[in-house]
Amino acid sequence: MGQRVHTFVRDVLEASVTELFDSYGLACDLTQVVDDDASPCIELGSIVGFRGKGVRGGLAFVAPLGLIERMLPVPRDLTRADLQLRDWSAEMANQLVGRMKNKLSTKTLDFDVGTPVCFTGKSIRLVFLPDADGLSLAFMAEGTPVRIHLDCTLSPDLVSGEVESLRIVPEGDVLLF
Repeated sequence: MGQRVHTFVRDVLEASVTELFDSYGLACDLTQVVDDDASPCIELGSIVGFRGKGVRGGLAFVAPLGLIERMLPVPRDLTRADLQLRDWSAEMANQLVGRMKNKLSTKTLDFDVGTPVCFTGKSIRLVFLPDADGLSLAFMAEGTPVRIHLDCTLSPDLVSGEVESLRIVPEGDVLLF
């Protein structure tokens, strides 16, 4: 991916993450672009894949268990707490990819989103394959570290073409059934 396209994708990802946390009333700031630090606490990692005409990839959302619990929009169900938090972490990844899709939806760049999956671990580290167009961003959300990893491959036709400006669709304006 060329530098111009890489910067464009990074800007879309950063804006999408910031907006996601803002929609839950949490301040979120980019702390670093390259992330080598993994948290020693229990984390939930959720991955969702996407593919379409000229684009394919996956996005991983990695955050401490406590942050996912704070973002939960319903009271915590202690009888199924683990499943509830894993489902919500997966939903966060899904919402994040949806925000990116809204920003990137153009005639030349559109994609379908898969079903997110969630895993639990400590010090979760994700690495990209050699020569992959990977991007990792680290954020602080209300003082809690969050890591976002994007592995995205664009077709050579898209990479060499012009990048269209952001087309932002306001939340709630698009209904898909």
